[in-house]
Amino acid sequence: MNILLITSHLKIGGIPVYTVTLADYLCRKGHKVFLASGGGELKGGLPSGVVHIDVPLDTKSVLSPKIWIAALKLRSVIRKERIDIIHAQTRVAHFTAHILSKMTGIPYVVTWHGFYRPHFFRKFLPCWGDRTIAISEAVAKDLREAFGRDNTKIRVVLNGIDRDRFRTEDHETKIREIRARYGLKDAPTVGIVSRLAPEKGHMVLLEAFGRLLKDIPAAQLIIIGDGRIRGGLERRARQLGIERSVFFFGQMLNVAEFLAIMDVFVRPSITEGFGLGVVEAMMMRRPVVASDLSEFRQILDDGKAGLLVRRGDSASLKDALLKLLRDPAFAKALGNAGREYAIRNFSAERVASDIEGIYKEALHERT
Repeated sequence: MNILLITSHLKIGGIPVYTVTLADYLCRKGHKVFLASGGGELKGGLPSGVVHIDVPLDTKSVLSPKIWIAALKLRSVIRKERIDIIHAQTRVAHFTAHILSKMTGIPYVVTWHGFYRPHFFRKFLPCWGDRTIAISEAVAKDLREAFGRDNTKIRVVLNGIDRDRFRTEDHETKIREIRARYGLKDAPTVGIVSRLAPEKGHMVLLEAFGRLLKDIPAAQLIIIGDGRIRGGLERRARQLGIERSVFFFGQMLNVAEFLAIMDVFVRPSITEGFGLGVVEAMMMRRPVVASDLSEFRQILDDGKAGLLVRRGDSASLKDALLKLLRDPAFAKALGNAGREYAIRNFSAERVASDIEGIYKEALHERT
């Protein structure tokens, strides 16, 4: 197949990483893949077989004229390259794919990577595609109940990652060296990789970490990611008097290196579409503590591959962190169980195969 993937941009983040990984593994399966986006840091790391097309889609508004500029450019690509199917990843990309499908008659598939407010415009013009992929059962439920999507057209495909990017043996002997390089102590380290947004639970984590320092004063917290609440988080750390033990690193390309230096990975989300960072930590054998959400229960095998704590409860989060830091043997066993579960259930190969099957469904339905 000749496949056109569309996303808003390739800046560091969950959806761009998902899109690049999918493009790579579709290429490995013998397909010709074109990826259209507004560019970003991940563009330079695209596999050699993936053709990138620059389009002005780095916008949050479906009313932006940039979408029509992008659509006209991509219409020419579709005709020239004889594209068989279009797969869109973001709301802006969904709308672009909808326009392109109307222009060319080419079927399109969309992936919903999280939850959206069901306001009028989304309900009036949902841009479902021939098939709608949900990244978790919770997202699929939201599609049905909040938006009325026909359940027969929804396909749940849990996210997966390229495990070759998360090889523990590449980092384990260098942990002290890596910590020193980033100005960290060789001390118990808790970490999170996530966009800095209220729903990710960083405030709860700061509260829990403040409690943890009373038991383990040398502990340190590393926060990877950026977002609109960074200033608020830094202020809260100062209010709690823990700012010297909390380190903000912003968006980083070398996520595996930071995961390697964490003794515990934590994701105390209030809501979550999937939680790709949790799977990355599992691949790196990091013991995981996450909120007891349905998405994380699915990822962590109902608590057998990680600890689940009450959502928004800083006391229980602190207790879980303390348990893992004080019991290295238990932490190691949990990390090993996590990696084995992740390999079996969250591989990029499986995602590419599942999505390839969905493309074939959509194509068959149009013939």
